[in-house]
Amino acid sequence: MRRRKADGNLGLACGICVSFLVLMLFGVGCAGRVVEVDNAQRSTTVITETTGSEDAETTAGGEPVGVGQQETADEEPFVLNTEQPVPPDFLTAYRRGTRIVVEFYGRSADGFYPQGLGPDESGSSTLEGLRGEYPAVEFFSYNINDPGDVGAAANGEATLEPGQYGTLTAQLNVGYTPFVATMAPSGDGYLILNRFQGYTPPPVLSQALYDLDRIEVEDNASDVVLELNSVRLTDTGGGIEYFTVSNPSESRVDLQGFSLREIGAEGEITSDSPGVSVDEAIEVPTDGVSSIGRVPDALTDEGETVDGTFTGGDRLELVAGDQVALLDSGGAVVATLSVS
Repeated sequence: MRRRKADGNLGLACGICVSFLVLMLFGVGCAGRVVEVDNAQRSTTVITETTGSEDAETTAGGEPVGVGQQETADEEPFVLNTEQPVPPDFLTAYRRGTRIVVEFYGRSADGFYPQGLGPDESGSSTLEGLRGEYPAVEFFSYNINDPGDVGAAANGEATLEPGQYGTLTAQLNVGYTPFVATMAPSGDGYLILNRFQGYTPPPVLSQALYDLDRIEVEDNASDVVLELNSVRLTDTGGGIEYFTVSNPSESRVDLQGFSLREIGAEGEITSDSPGVSVDEAIEVPTDGVSSIGRVPDALTDEGETVDGTFTGGDRLELVAGDQVALLDSGGAVVATLSVS
């Protein structure tokens, strides 16, 4: 009998240990996706968790703030280290002094993250739905699994490809995804106004963008809502073969009078910068895409004929990775992108 009792106690102890381990792993997983980075990108962000008590933080609408979410209480000074590899599009917006929203999210499943991709997909979907409401804000989204070859880029042996974030996670102290930061220019740098890590309710993100948009900044951002999706170079000469724009807004946009201009090394953009101009009426429908080419029979990567043509481009000597900006008919910046 004693032996059987000992076996029972041993089984009970093993069962408790296994249950405790499972609960620990589940708790960590629900807090958010852990960002695995090398020594150059490690962060020490502290994650706070809410509870179901009466003291739990809620949004203005009474919804509980998500488990694992951290939000900064005070504005944080931020100065980008441009000596380290950072995304060219982010660097351009930073130098222009525009309002910025930057997001890091996961796209692949992780065994250490039993909650799955729900929080990342929810955060990305929320921000994508809000982009059209804030044309003066620059949005940047990066897949946390694609930093690029940071070592080679730091040594000048390679450049970051579009969508690769380099050392930006380290500089922003990203610890968990989904991660969202809202940033506004201040002096020689920026202020991080909000920092969200882990699941964040849509009303909280919406309020953060609303607050960011109300901040007065001296930039030349356009009120037109368009996204610059692709810019393809000619096979030789550094000219533009075609570019493609999409319209996430609820209004049709006529591209006549718009231009695509080269961005200078320090982020300067003017209507006199080298580029091309759209002189004919080309309408981008709501939730639609339009492509503008060098010649009427230019084909996109999908094998479709362009919707119209641009003029100019004789002074262009672009290479892959250079930055260009789409300007509206008044010369204000609509969107920016790296050419390829």
